Amino acid sequence: MDDKAIFNYCRNLGCCVACCLRYLGIKNSNAYANPTSFATKFQAEETLNKAPEDAEKCTSTVIEDISDVLNESQSQEIKTEDKINIENTQENNINSTNTINESSNGVEVFGNGSSPPSKKLKLSTCISCLGVLQEFTWQESIDMVKEVLDKKGYACNTFACALSAPIATMLRERVITLQLTNEFPEYDQNSLTPLKEAWKWSFGTHLSRHIHKTLDSGAISPLLVTLNIDYDDDIQELEILKKVSPQLFEERSRQRRRFATEFTRRSVEQALETATLSSFRAAGDALCHVSSHAHCVSVICTHAPIYLCGRYIKLSRNLPQSPWVLDGKRVLPSSVQEIIFGPIAKFYNFSDVDCEGRLKFIAAGREDVDVRCLGDGRPFAIEITDPKRELTSEELNEACDIICTSGEVVVKKLVPINREDLALLKKGEETKSKTYEALCIKLTHSKHDDCPADSPITMSPTDLRLINGYKETNDVTMMISQKTPLRVLHRRPLLVRKREILEMSAVAVPEHPQLFRLSVRTSAGTYVKEWVHGELGRSTPSLGDVIGARVDLLALDVTAVHLQWPPDKQ
Repeated sequence: MDDKAIFNYCRNLGCCVACCLRYLGIKNSNAYANPTSFATKFQAEETLNKAPEDAEKCTSTVIEDISDVLNESQSQEIKTEDKINIENTQENNINSTNTINESSNGVEVFGNGSSPPSKKLKLSTCISCLGVLQEFTWQESIDMVKEVLDKKGYACNTFACALSAPIATMLRERVITLQLTNEFPEYDQNSLTPLKEAWKWSFGTHLSRHIHKTLDSGAISPLLVTLNIDYDDDIQELEILKKVSPQLFEERSRQRRRFATEFTRRSVEQALETATLSSFRAAGDALCHVSSHAHCVSVICTHAPIYLCGRYIKLSRNLPQSPWVLDGKRVLPSSVQEIIFGPIAKFYNFSDVDCEGRLKFIAAGREDVDVRCLGDGRPFAIEITDPKRELTSEELNEACDIICTSGEVVVKKLVPINREDLALLKKGEETKSKTYEALCIKLTHSKHDDCPADSPITMSPTDLRLINGYKETNDVTMMISQKTPLRVLHRRPLLVRKREILEMSAVAVPEHPQLFRLSVRTSAGTYVKEWVHGELGRSTPSLGDVIGARVDLLALDVTAVHLQWPPDKQ
């Protein structure tokens, strides 16, 4: 394959140097960081030799035209604002569309005796990338990026960049590759270097010097800078696809409710898959004149979420895990979530609105408002969206100290984790087991009690023996079926769930013969309160069924959540 011939063929079509390298399949990042130097081996020798002379001639012509119109007594120094580098000069020579910013008579005159404006060469816009890869179009984008970054104030020293390019570039690339295949039968259309990759290597490298951050990949750098670039004639140029692929767009037109937008990247891809050079020639001029270069319309800068994890101990029996709001009014003044969020919000200067949108609380299940969570506490994680920086270990320790001063929640340690670690937390919601300690009361005589009906109700040694000795299998103490409890039926579907009581043991409470303490380990998702009292037969078998008496629960504590958390990094 004659690379030199292909390069110069693309140049004659009107492609910029970087796009010529793309069509050659060059995937060297250094090539796009300095395309003019890299491309010298592909360019025709006569083009290189003539370029400087033509540039000088072009500049002098502008000056002569202006001088002819000005009054000799009012002659002023003529300035050219832009220095013409070699690449721009070569583009001016090869593309006949190069013009000079002038009025119809070649010169603009401003008032009597006024000085003429500075003249600037109008550089040709690439017929393929529409200026996306041309340096003379970048300043607006750079200014917009700097403005957003200055406003957000990220502390990150690296960045990755992403591009949303005009859809018309897809159409133009397809036409050019078809022309190359027609002109050079050995040309491989799949060798084209994607526009987004070339843009990262060229614009991204240039941008890094202006924002003083190191360009990196999105897989490594947490800071992503996304540029949305539009082209004014985008939709107008894509109209040709209705002739190239009429059936596709007729079908989309009939299904307007489903396809709200006529031209999407996907629909254009579908139309181009089967397009041929002959179909484009029959439809019209797909590579029409570029009236103006594409321009940046918006910049979005986002920092990847930061994740912190720990375990919380809940000491209060009057504290929900998350804010409890009913009919628009708070039921209780605070929550575990808000107490933990407090110092985090302080370090990031988050407002209440910021906390709602940028802090997310993720826990391995939840306990009821009136249930304490003791022992090592319940595993949880915090997702911080678009943070300006990472918190230091000193700040994380200070956050734990502040949380503990609440007197209701204790967090001993906060550590950073990866997003992938959250899978363990989510999986734990379904697979973990929990150990509870409950203070229970026996409400009626047991079926085996041999005593008068009006005698005091007590937990007998037989009751305790039946509970402690109950065993259905070697692995499971009791298999139970639970309908969705009435108290949560308003927010959960009515289902029958199979759950396991893995271990249970009971001891008497001294000086309170009707009470007993129950230690029970259950599978995830077990409603312990309902299992104890049976909820009118909605949870079977219940603890009361074991001793043949009505039993209820007075207080409940979570004493252990059996899940490795924080994750073991070794």
